[in-house]
Amino acid sequence: MDPETTSDRARGFFSGFLKNLKGNVSLTFGLSFVFIVTAIGGALDLHRASSARHDLQDAVDSAVLAGVQVPAGQMKVVASTTFTHNIDASNAAQASQGYSSSASSSSTSSTNIVTTSLNGTAKLNSKNYVLQLVGLQSIPVTASSTAKAVVTETKTATPCIYVLDPTGSQALLVNSGARISAPNCEIDVKTLGKPAGMFNSGSSLTFKKVCMEGSQVTQNSTTVANLSLNCTNQADPYAGKMPTPASSTCNFSNGNYNDSTVNLTPGVYCGWFNFNNGSAKVNFAPGVYIIKNGGWNVNGGTWTGNGVTFYFADTSKIQFNSGISATLSAPTSGTYKDLLFYEAAGLSKSDFIFNNSVANKLTGVIWLPSRTVTWNAASGVASDSLTMVVWRLILNNTTWSLNPLSTGTTATGAKTVSVLLVK
Repeated sequence: MDPETTSDRARGFFSGFLKNLKGNVSLTFGLSFVFIVTAIGGALDLHRASSARHDLQDAVDSAVLAGVQVPAGQMKVVASTTFTHNIDASNAAQASQGYSSSASSSSTSSTNIVTTSLNGTAKLNSKNYVLQLVGLQSIPVTASSTAKAVVTETKTATPCIYVLDPTGSQALLVNSGARISAPNCEIDVKTLGKPAGMFNSGSSLTFKKVCMEGSQVTQNSTTVANLSLNCTNQADPYAGKMPTPASSTCNFSNGNYNDSTVNLTPGVYCGWFNFNNGSAKVNFAPGVYIIKNGGWNVNGGTWTGNGVTFYFADTSKIQFNSGISATLSAPTSGTYKDLLFYEAAGLSKSDFIFNNSVANKLTGVIWLPSRTVTWNAASGVASDSLTMVVWRLILNNTTWSLNPLSTGTTATGAKTVSVLLVK
């Protein structure tokens, strides 16, 4: 073989090889360039999606914080509006949102606690610009948040007794032998008279609070526990809310009851009625007993009635005299729910006297805002649920055990609200 020919062939081979190698490098560089551009552009798309998520999170955080602070019926509307105001305009059109709420409550001897939670979720699809080249049109973005509002109300004692006279001296007079146990009750005495109250020796009051709006009381050889002066009274919860039964037609007029058993029915009782038999059993059918143009003189006996209401259309009264024992309870539903004794509003001032009652178990509301109510010798009252509203109150040798009417007003004091993000 010719050596020169062999050399020429070798040079030709290497020359062709180098030409082929340059083509591969160009292809490789082209592919790498596309990858690099896609990677950089994809990073921008991912950054855009991350920014959208932060914007979404901020908006839903603001939404649940605003929504959880309003009443339940307004939560979702307020949250949605807040979300819209806080999300960037470029994301608003495609963002969706949803909310759910829950509430729970608990109670201790001193507080009521209500906890409300509002959960919000939001999502959108962040549009891609470069990653579309590889078939990825958008990146789904979601955010969620939960806000909690904790409302803590401090309990105050619910008044069992309201004394309304705003100026009279000794609007509350407690004499020797008066013993009242009402550890779950407050007694509110509105008067600014001096003294606002008189508490004499041999008396004992056990209230959760004795709230005297006046600045001065007299304590004669006795100490009133839980006494608060210059104390703001709670408003009469029944004023302006009492129903007025029809009383123009008299169903019964002036009578004497002497039998050992007396059965009475509801209606309008006009004039004076005397209950003369000191050992009589007087039974009241359920309903409303309207007393007008006179009153009832009660000289002993045992009274029993469930679901009964006694209404005084004017300054008429029931004069409870010697030895009465009464077990009376108000209706538990309907127009006269909880009303045991009550009167027409705006009457002139007069007296209402309970004398020498053996024992009374009274359940309901005694609303006599124009009366000076006096409980005299041996007047006993035991009640699981009683509220009394009077003009003035005099207690002589009485023994009471009271609890507030369970369906009466709920009294709360200071309220604190704590709102926070929990998720």
